[in-house]
Formats: sequence, C-alpha cells, structure tokens
Amino acid sequence: MQYLVTAKEMKTCDRNTSEHFGVPSIVLMERAALAVAARIGEWKRAMHTSRAFNVLIVAGHGGNGGDGIAIGRILYQHGYRVQIALVDDKDSNPDTASQKKCAAAYNIPMDTFSNVRATKSQMEWDIIVDAVLGIGCTKDVEGEYAEAIMYINECKKLKDESTLVVAVDIPSGIDTDTGSVHLLAVKADLTVTFNFAKMGQLLYPGTEYCGQLFVEDVGITVDGFLGNLPEYFFFDEGPEDLLPRRVGYGNKGTFGKVLVIAGSDKVTGACLLCSKSAFHTGAGMVKVFTTPANVEAIKSSIPEAMFDSYANIETDSNIDKIRDILIENMKWASAIVIGPGIGTGMVAKAILSIVLEHYDKFLVADADAITLIAQDSHISELARAYSDSKDKQLVITPHVAEFARLYNAAFGDERPEPVTVYDVKENMLKWPLALSEYYNCVVICKDARSVVAGAGKRQMYVNISGNSGMATAGSGDVLAGIIGALSSRKLGAFQTACIGTFIHGLAGNRAASRVGEYYMTASDIIKELANVLPEK
Repeated sequence: MQYLVTAKEMKTCDRNTSEHFGVPSIVLMERAALAVAARIGEWKRAMHTSRAFNVLIVAGHGGNGGDGIAIGRILYQHGYRVQIALVDDKDSNPDTASQKKCAAAYNIPMDTFSNVRATKSQMEWDIIVDAVLGIGCTKDVEGEYAEAIMYINECKKLKDESTLVVAVDIPSGIDTDTGSVHLLAVKADLTVTFNFAKMGQLLYPGTEYCGQLFVEDVGITVDGFLGNLPEYFFFDEGPEDLLPRRVGYGNKGTFGKVLVIAGSDKVTGACLLCSKSAFHTGAGMVKVFTTPANVEAIKSSIPEAMFDSYANIETDSNIDKIRDILIENMKWASAIVIGPGIGTGMVAKAILSIVLEHYDKFLVADADAITLIAQDSHISELARAYSDSKDKQLVITPHVAEFARLYNAAFGDERPEPVTVYDVKENMLKWPLALSEYYNCVVICKDARSVVAGAGKRQMYVNISGNSGMATAGSGDVLAGIIGALSSRKLGAFQTACIGTFIHGLAGNRAASRVGEYYMTASDIIKELANVLPEK
C-alpha cells in the first residue's frame, strides 16, 4: 500500500521534514536532483551512444525550478552539454537562488527563456527537463509559463522519439490534486516524483501527460505527516501480498458459499459472468438464484454451480413462494451478490427487499439492485439499516451514472439541481465517502479510476489497475462476483472491496495485453484471474 497525496499534504510533509526533523531543504533538493539525473542516465545508457547530449533545463523561479537547475549542474558534471532557460526570472526562493549561484560558478550557460528561444534551434535538444511549475499549479497557465510549455511540446513534436522530455515532480500545467489540465500542459515521456505519488499523476487526464512515472526516495517519509496521514492510498503490491493464504485443511465450505441472485427472462449473461468470476476467484461453492429461463445456460456453462429458480410472475402468491425458497437459500449462503440483470419490476423489488430484511452476512448490491435502492424509498431505508456488525456488511458497486442516481436520491433535497455524471466525475474523490456514510456501507464508485470509500473510514482507496477495454458489458458483473468470493477471506468489507477492485483491474490489464483493449470482453477478464491470483 502506498499513500497518494495532494499538493497541500506533500508541501506539509516536505516542510515538516525540514523544520521539525531538521533535514535541510537544500539537501532534499540535491537528493531530488540526483534521482532525476540518475533516471536520465539510465535512458542515455539504453541509447548505446557515447556522444554528449544537449540538455535544456526549463526552470521556474520556485522550488521546482531549483530542482531543475541542480539537475542541470549534475548532468553538466557528467559530461552533458547543458543550457538553463529561466522562466519568469523574478526573485527566487533561497534554495533556488543558491542553485543558480552554483550553476554560475560552473559556468553553465544560463539565460532567460525568451533569449534561449530566440537564439537556439528547437532541433538542438536531445533532452528537455520541465522544471517550470511543479505541484503548485492551481490555475490556467498563461504568459511566459504558457509559452514555455508550448515550446517544450513543440520541440518534442519536431524530433519525436529522439527527444526525451522529463517532468520534475509533475508535468507543468497539470493540477496536482485532480489531474486536470490548466489550459495546457507539458506532455512528458517520463515523470520523476519524490517519495509519494501525487493525485494528479494517477487520475485522468493527468496520468496521460506523465508518461512513465517513477517515485524516488529522497528522504521524505511518512514521519513528515506528523500523524496526520493522507486521505488516499493505492496498492502497488501483488495480490499474493494482499490476500491471506488458503488454509490447507479447508473444504469447499471453508472457502465461501456464494449465492448469486441474478438474471431474468431477458438477461442470461449477467448471472453466468458473476457466477463464473466467483468460482475463478476461489469460492468453494456457488449457487445461482434466477428464473427458469436461465437454468439450461447455467447447466451447460457452469456445471460446477448449483441453482434454484423462481417463476417471474408478479403476483402476491408467487412472491410468497419466492420468499420461502429464498430464505432457505440465504441460510446456506456465506455471501450474496444481488442485482446483475434482475430487472426493476415487482418481483425484483420483492427479492431485494427480502434479502435486505432477512439476510445477516456479507452482501454485494450491484446493477439493478442499485437502481432499485435509488428508486424505492422503502428499499433505500432497508439498505441504510443493513450494515450493523462485522459480519453483516453491505457493499454497493455503482458506475458513475448509477452513483448519480443514488446521490440524487440521498441528497437531492439539499441541491437546487440534480447531479449529473459530469458532477460525479468532478467529485469522485469526495462524494463516495458521503454516500458511504449515508448508507453506512462500502461504496465502489466505478470509473476509469475507481474510488472505494467505507463508512467510518477516514481514508479512501484509489484504484490504478485496469484499462479502457474494461468499459464493456458484463465487466461490473465480474467485479461483483470477485468481491463475493473474496468475502470468505474475512478481511472486512472495505478491504475486500479495495482488493477485489484491484484484482479486477489487474485481470483486465492481462486480458488487454493478450487480446487488446478493442477486442476484450468480460469473459476475457475472468480467464485472466488464474494468472493474477496467488497459487495458494
């Protein structure tokens, strides 16, 4: 697990490292410069050439500029031909001023950006170091800063692969907290950041401007937060490090009995995908509760699964029969996944109400179940009252459109206008926690970067695995099955949701590498679970 920090959190940690622990800020700047220079050295060695490379350091007047100037000096000492171009050369902070003096003492060419642009050919640069703005960019870039960014991007476009663009900490123009582009931004080949990844480096579209991201240790540790740890985290381990080993003496009941309530007369694939993914994530037993129309498909596609069926007839007498069958199945199950493809009619409402009223263990509500929670006030209240113990926990898995419906149902009276999908995307880092508190549950808000929040949890998980190929029908059904199966590991609902989302994305990445993002389907994700999950 690694923390994912905002600009404010990083600046606080940086400042505390110097002021509270006594590590001089100029020392941290030197370490940062050495780390970036080392990455540039690796790139040069991979080029298998001994010629001297021409390096342009585009430096602002702040600390990021100081990093850049120090990088230029180190590269100069290693035989590179370095030109430093100063953007908006007003009074610098003390460390940056010191770096300027050092560079001048080495007689490294240093001039204003405007003079360098006027006198040097854009074709001259083999390496360009972006040290213009760093993590402090919070508004649209303009003036000489905008000109510098455009110049860097133009140089790269002219020479393409033969020029390396390196961003120091974060590409100039990218918002550190949101990943948004402040009008324009440097498109880097690689970004070297320090000790903690920043939100904007992993969120879209900022992540696409970073190129390859390297997080380097320069001596700033979690101690610098002085106990006030960051709000967000992500996983950089493998699933084998996150999941406990399967017990050698277990039986099929030990590894979870998952009841999948899914499918309808019109939808078959949802229950098949959800059930298969539960089996392929290690569930010992899976039973599908669905309509008779899906029984033959289950028999032929998932011979390992058990099943029970109900007639999808919207009469009170039929619902009484469904209740009796369902309650017996609930006694059997150690976890339930409900919602994929069940529809939103009277029978689906009745089934969801019965589960919320009578089940007492781990419950995953997905797809149509989420729509029903948003639409029906009675079901919504049952969902809010569901989680009441360590074992009886609710996980809901809305994509951004479903999240908008849930949010409007929960907080619509407090807002003049209904929230939209755009609003949800703009508030992905805040609203999931609010919704999780409202429903007293775990919320997985699914998007290109999914966010997991849990009621009573201060920290939220940001998922960085996955790819655009996973935006395909049935992918969410696969995730629901994964989470249902992982519940047997007894890690708690929040941790289970985080790990399940991570594994889902890893399997999606393997599927994309095998068949391509255009071609992959939800079934391809299931196939790759065997290559992602630990062997034991």
